[in-house]
Amino acid sequence: MAARLYLRSKNSKPRGPFMNPPGEEHTDRSVAPSGLFGRYFRVFFAPDLLFQQLRIRPDWAGAWLLGACLVMAGTLLLSPDLLIATMREGMRAQGQTVPPALLEQVGRFRYLGAAAAFIAWGIWLAIFGGVVTVIFAFLLGHEGTYRQYLAVVAHAHLISATSVLLLVPLRIVAEDAQLLLSVGSFAVFLESGYWLRFLSFIDLFGLWAWTLVGLGVARVGRKESWAGGAVTVLMIPVTIAAILAIFTGRTGG
Repeated sequence: MAARLYLRSKNSKPRGPFMNPPGEEHTDRSVAPSGLFGRYFRVFFAPDLLFQQLRIRPDWAGAWLLGACLVMAGTLLLSPDLLIATMREGMRAQGQTVPPALLEQVGRFRYLGAAAAFIAWGIWLAIFGGVVTVIFAFLLGHEGTYRQYLAVVAHAHLISATSVLLLVPLRIVAEDAQLLLSVGSFAVFLESGYWLRFLSFIDLFGLWAWTLVGLGVARVGRKESWAGGAVTVLMIPVTIAAILAIFTGRTGG
């Protein structure tokens, strides 16, 4: 009897998201594979479970397609008049005027813009997935493949894709098709200049999405702590904002 108890205790291994030996998959129902829309809601309400699921089954194509459709829909919901107003304001800041021929084609330009947003979404996801793979798999030596990291990026950035739809009413009210809910939106104490432009390019929904990427890479790499990964990936949007602020300043000046 004592020998049986000893063997049973020896063979029974603790189960948890970080206790499984490398290569052994979870059998817990809480991280069992779910459909696309189930994964979509997990991005918002249960991201930890979602990324444990993606480590086992890195499905990225559905999330990519859903995100691209959300971005395209958000672009199509903007009226031609709003696009014209935003175009005029941008070209006026550069000391230029909108060509009459372009105004006549603004309806077609709207659909071309939506198609371009759809395609660009997939391109950016592929690039960001590669950047995350280089940082964590090659430079930091974490466990994970490009497909796993791409799945994490594609699902986390469903936050950003959803924000395109959520911001449509605000963009209509503000008459600005490029309006972002950014850190700069709350920096009313800053005067016009580089720092205000920099903060205006740091999208709050983007920060949320990249923070989730940090959580995702930690779960792919079977790491207990995810704060370090979040800080690392947040450097990506911050660097992009810094570069955009430099070039928009040169253009505007």
